[in-house]
Amino acid sequence: MTDLFSPAKETEPLDREDPAIAEVREIWQEVLRIDDIGPDEDLYDLGGHSLTITQIIARARRRLGVEVSLDVFFDNPTVAGMAEEVTRLRGEQA
Repeated sequence: MTDLFSPAKETEPLDREDPAIAEVREIWQEVLRIDDIGPDEDLYDLGGHSLTITQIIARARRRLGVEVSLDVFFDNPTVAGMAEEVTRLRGEQA
């Protein structure tokens, strides 16, 4: 019998669906010093600002091998938004 008051369990963690989300989330967690960041949480609501953005961009360049534009952080300032851009940039490099 299912417990109607228990939160629904995800069948598959989001990180398994998209490895770029896991990579980007790790960078954000380090820079922002936050243990758990959801894929759709807004960078600015998490305390992000211009200096943290430059740190995130630098780490992405070094670790992920892509140059993420500053515009990404204005258009879609989430882990999922940046992961989408990382995936797109990697596709252009291939």
